[in-house]
Amino acid sequence: MSEALLTLPPYIKVALPVPMRTLFDYKVPKAIALRHELKPGMRVKVPFGKSSRLGVIVALSDTSDWDPEHVKPLTSLQDERPVITQELMALCEWAARYYHHPIGDVIFHALPVLLRKGENAEFRTENWWFTTPQGQQLPLEQLSRAPRQQDFLKAVQQHPHGLSQHAALILDLAPAAGKTLEEKGLLRREPRSFNKGGEKHAHQTQVPPTLNPEQMHATEHLLDHRHEFNVALLDGVTGSGKTEVFLRVMARLIEEGKQVLVMVPEIGLTPQTLKRFEIRFNTDIVLMHSNMSDRERLDAWLLAASGHAKIIIGTRSAAFIPAPNLGMIVIDEEHDTSYKQHEGFRYHARDLAIKRAQALNIPVLLASATPSYESLTNGLQKRFAWLKLRQRAGNAHIPEMERVDLRGKTLVHGFSEQALANMTLCLERKEQVLIFLNRRGYAPTLMCHQCGWIAACDHCDVNLTVHKRANKLHCHHCDTQKALIHTCPECQSEELFTVGEGTEQIETQLSTLFKDVPILRIDRDSTQRKSAMAKLTKKIHEHDQAILIGTQMLAKGHHFPNVTLVIIMDADAGLFSSDFRGMERTAQLITQVAGRAGRAKKPGHVLLQTYHPDHAAIECLCNLGYEHFAIDGLAERKSLSLPPFYHQVIVRAESGNEHEAMQLLAAMRNDLEPLFSKDVYLVGPYAAIIVRKAGQHRALISIKSAHRVPLHQATQMMSDWLEQSTRQHRIRFAIDVDPLETY
Repeated sequence: MSEALLTLPPYIKVALPVPMRTLFDYKVPKAIALRHELKPGMRVKVPFGKSSRLGVIVALSDTSDWDPEHVKPLTSLQDERPVITQELMALCEWAARYYHHPIGDVIFHALPVLLRKGENAEFRTENWWFTTPQGQQLPLEQLSRAPRQQDFLKAVQQHPHGLSQHAALILDLAPAAGKTLEEKGLLRREPRSFNKGGEKHAHQTQVPPTLNPEQMHATEHLLDHRHEFNVALLDGVTGSGKTEVFLRVMARLIEEGKQVLVMVPEIGLTPQTLKRFEIRFNTDIVLMHSNMSDRERLDAWLLAASGHAKIIIGTRSAAFIPAPNLGMIVIDEEHDTSYKQHEGFRYHARDLAIKRAQALNIPVLLASATPSYESLTNGLQKRFAWLKLRQRAGNAHIPEMERVDLRGKTLVHGFSEQALANMTLCLERKEQVLIFLNRRGYAPTLMCHQCGWIAACDHCDVNLTVHKRANKLHCHHCDTQKALIHTCPECQSEELFTVGEGTEQIETQLSTLFKDVPILRIDRDSTQRKSAMAKLTKKIHEHDQAILIGTQMLAKGHHFPNVTLVIIMDADAGLFSSDFRGMERTAQLITQVAGRAGRAKKPGHVLLQTYHPDHAAIECLCNLGYEHFAIDGLAERKSLSLPPFYHQVIVRAESGNEHEAMQLLAAMRNDLEPLFSKDVYLVGPYAAIIVRKAGQHRALISIKSAHRVPLHQATQMMSDWLEQSTRQHRIRFAIDVDPLETY
């Protein structure tokens, strides 16, 4: 042991979750070195300032840049084995360099919350449910008045060897129902160690449908390249059976003992994806998303890390989930901006997943009906395999898109006469209508009729949104909330009125026009509670006749077979945006929402309400489709030297002082621009579109270049300059590499 101690490096380099782009050196006490073998990826407690912090070992070192007398010893070791593998550590280090973000923040982002807090990386004890003899024999009809208890008992009856707490969570069963059944003597509970083997579900595996020639070609290509790094773009029109293609490939990989990571953009899509996979695969599946409790997320993380969970379904942060036998990464709805983190560590999960797959030499599948311009460019340039599905699966047909000219028309609650007439006919046929409006709340503005006062946020340069049902005014930018007022604070008039429409208002108005029709609203407000989205989706499938009202949450991958009419209330939104990506996003939303119609045997019809029916973009989208629209858009981007042909970084500074952030960025540009490559172009500093947000005044500098190397060199110089300069000022800065928003 003494010889081993002599060869042990005396220092460790530790990443801490602090806003500093550096590692910290600590000594290894002999007492710890004698008892433990330290490795990168282990967590340690270390002194930091006047307190102690949890950190992660990044490297062991023979030397330190600091005077040995000033290097403090670590306090304690938290783990017997690394919680971050070498593979994920390398990914974190790459991400910190590429996104110019503090390494400690990146590494801690890759860990579940409980591990960041020092919890042991171990499975917990959980409750298992078993039927009593009485519960096994009880006819389920006797619980018809208590549907949650009925669902819970049915699930346990189908699991003769017991149903774990984790399985009950995945099946969306109510814990309170289990407790009530226990009190009735129908169930009994037994504490057991958390099932390290994951959950196999008692579902009948589904017979796969017959593939059409396009699906067959895509499947064969993916199977032929499943053992090597490659990126395939599965570009299929809505309802073309993209999921069926990657299910076939997943089945083969799981047979070979591999794990598959399936990423979805929204929490709302995870129950739907899970259900489809459960029906198809009798294997271990875990979920990973932000609506789960911290303990549930750690359990899922441990199951994936152990290699037992063969299918991992997760949102953006799942890009960092450990999986020792990972065989493929699938990114569904790859175009979705939800894959980009817009605050803090501003990474793009799609790009990170591709980098991870490259290091592991495994394939990545990007699936979308409206691929991002970045992915389309890679497809056109043959860097990605571009697999096209241009016909809908089964007997379904692409819905007919019709423009409704609103010019000079009288609208009823925002609807044209044609839209209301079509809704009435659709509902008479016992079919469903989907209404799309990308504004939640009751109305975007509250105004005084007498003096023109507008309810504005005290902390941001935006108006407060009216939420009538919650009786509040809400800022969707800084989350400020106030009680809804009924008297103008300026002139004391009681003549306050709302301007514009939101989903909540449309719901209220349609309930008076269609009194006997179920109306279901799907937006961030109606789906905040845990399992709310799954319950709403269940209701949609229960009703033949219904009106669905929603924001972009409804546009993402949902399959509602009885929706035959889609009404897009404001097809013009985004046509005249100051953001150069506005047209791309508008086209994606319209195409995705339109794709919810006619997905089964019944034909679909889409109405686009617009004041600009002759606009070139709307004409192109309706007549020629998204691919033609996107290729035209890419040609325009190239002529203007915009992404994806030029690479971009935005540096943002913010301060409580109105002028300080702008002055700081101007000084930085003055100092550094002469040192930059001629290939780097700067714009700014300039004020953000919303200058004041959460009380902070925001200024920006945009940097772009046709080549990444000089761009990142310039960004690194800016990062170093700002880190030095902001230590003496109360100015915060952020760097956004490959930004998706213009701020």
